[in-house]
Amino acid sequence: MTPFADDARSYSETRTRTSAAYVKFSPDYKVVLRILNPNAKRAWKHWIPEANGGKGMMATCPNITAQMDVCPIEKAAKATPKDDPKYEEKVSAARARKRFIVNVLDRTPYTVCPSCNTETPGKFCIACQANLKDCEFVPLNTVKILEGGPRLFAETLNSVDQLQKEEFGASITDYDITFITMGVGRERKINAIPQEVKFDEKKNIIPLPKDALLDKETGEPQKLFDLDLLAEPSSSEEIELMLKGADLATINLTRGIE
Repeated sequence: MTPFADDARSYSETRTRTSAAYVKFSPDYKVVLRILNPNAKRAWKHWIPEANGGKGMMATCPNITAQMDVCPIEKAAKATPKDDPKYEEKVSAARARKRFIVNVLDRTPYTVCPSCNTETPGKFCIACQANLKDCEFVPLNTVKILEGGPRLFAETLNSVDQLQKEEFGASITDYDITFITMGVGRERKINAIPQEVKFDEKKNIIPLPKDALLDKETGEPQKLFDLDLLAEPSSSEEIELMLKGADLATINLTRGIE
């Protein structure tokens, strides 16, 4: 694969990322991704619904070993009287959940809506619902973060990876994957379909075209996200702020990032 920028995004760039940096799956359109890291980064995270003004936000648990007990969420649950009928339920609900994180190149076909000028995928504009059947679509080709749980990574993507290695000797970074989403919420199911592995006449795998890896505005190679920074444990202070509804900008101020 043609290399991306040698240096990853800086600490402040990573900390000030927005929700737009993450892949979003929808039943309304197919998502096409090229995975850029051969191995995903694992993290243990809490979903905090109060954070970000009630919109919710993930926090990486600061209990980085089984012996640590500094996480406000888990400490509060364990403080529940053991004779409380819901003690086990509260402790279980407070446990951090395993998540996996990886850089991807979002190659989903996008167009510009002629009605509202929104850059959008799908058959209908995500902003105004205009019909886009006569529009020209091109791959977005933007570096994003794919984050998910064991079902998406340990089951779905591992199965794709194993099959492609056995049949074509290809790494999971050698081909695009189309994701089809059905249902929403707890009923959501995501299927991953590998696209063709392309070989040249010498039977070498053909990499992505060079221009697919460039920033559309600067023409420079795009930077990847630092997976270690994305999995960095949140501090107890940050989690306390999230529980009070703080947004990412407020939380970043505790680390001196404006």
